[in-house]
Amino acid sequence: MSYPHHNLQIQTVDGFILSASIYSAKEEPDGNTLKQNRWLIIGSAFGVPHQYYKHIANHLAEQGISCLTFDYRGIGQSKDGVMPAKDMLMQHWGELDLESVIQHVQNSYQPSELYYLGHSAGGQILGLAPSSYQFDKIILAATGVGAWRAWLGAQKYLLAAMWYGLMPLMMVFQRGDFFHSKMLGPIPVPKHAVKQWVEWAKSEDYLFTSRHGLDLSGYEKIKANIFALTISDDWYAPQSSRDALLAHYSNSHRVTQYILPQDLELKRIGHFGLFRKKQEIIQGIWQPIIKFLNQ
Repeated sequence: MSYPHHNLQIQTVDGFILSASIYSAKEEPDGNTLKQNRWLIIGSAFGVPHQYYKHIANHLAEQGISCLTFDYRGIGQSKDGVMPAKDMLMQHWGELDLESVIQHVQNSYQPSELYYLGHSAGGQILGLAPSSYQFDKIILAATGVGAWRAWLGAQKYLLAAMWYGLMPLMMVFQRGDFFHSKMLGPIPVPKHAVKQWVEWAKSEDYLFTSRHGLDLSGYEKIKANIFALTISDDWYAPQSSRDALLAHYSNSHRVTQYILPQDLELKRIGHFGLFRKKQEIIQGIWQPIIKFLNQ
């Protein structure tokens, strides 16, 4: 299904060209022009192309909030650029790509309010962007730290087996500079971004572990209101990992919601179901997001 939008390219601070789409806010129901210039940036999950979020982006546009979706470097339509794939790391998605998108929206549209929706990895890398403090409200959806120590019960040991056993084994069979596996998402991702992700996940405090040498000062500078959604059947981001991530947004006001599929008369939602068309507002999943942004 196609929705009204226009595509554009955004040049990052290091000269990489990112592919993006804008879903412009519709006029108000009475035909008047919009009284507010509200914008929301969507940060994608690991290995997920930005078009995946077209359903919620269009719906938010219908609610008067313009949305920008984009592909990180090495992903989807931003696969190639001035940085070779062998040099692409997950940290670049926050430090360079998200940072440049924030600057583009601020400089080009001067929003009255700026929002962010981070899905999975998109919620983890937010504070790596120096300008992330400029967001007024933030939604963290199906996200948490990937460090196995932050998980509970048997899940903890299953995740440890994945990081120390399965992922290194899979890496042996990967050829070239991209990692091909539906387990990480529908499209290939830069191999060294995957390697960095695994190293973070084996660390005591994920990317926040000091030995990784990242500038983490952006996380404590974020003072936005944060709304964090967790799905009960989401194996990738249980409540314990979500809470471990939220602890690093220490100066924000944080509210959480736990969603059970059966409460919405669904069999399952999972890690990716939150943004499928069939699980839209009429089934009650997007309503809390809209309410949060309109408060």
